[in-house]
Amino acid sequence: MRKRETIWIIVLLVVGLTYYHYFGGRKQKPLIILASWHPSFTHGVPDYAMYFTLNDDFKLTGLKVVPLDDDGKVNPATPPVWNLISDSNSAPVRAFSYGQHIHGMKSALPNVKPDTLVSGEVYRITLTAGNISGSKDFMAKAAQ
Repeated sequence: MRKRETIWIIVLLVVGLTYYHYFGGRKQKPLIILASWHPSFTHGVPDYAMYFTLNDDFKLTGLKVVPLDDDGKVNPATPPVWNLISDSNSAPVRAFSYGQHIHGMKSALPNVKPDTLVSGEVYRITLTAGNISGSKDFMAKAAQ
């Protein structure tokens, strides 16, 4: 009888640990960023807007877009073209466009607006939401 009880205890522990591993006690979802261009026509002239979509609603605490060098690396001396920080409690966001005002966030430098993206240039967006962060490289698109 002792052997059977020991086996059942081990089976229950394995089932409990498996459940905990897959459904509980896990850290928050990773921050996955999708970048896409969407055309819009203003006065018959095509224009492209950059949209970013996240895999879940996140309260962003930081947002930075920097141009990449030809070798695909960030030059620390190059200033970001768009840089936001959370000034209090930012609203959860799942999607936004380049340069859009995000509720609860402000420019890292006062009175600085996002720069226009240069066609053919490669950029990296880095987002932070508390202790979670993610980044995505994208290329600016020209009007065709």
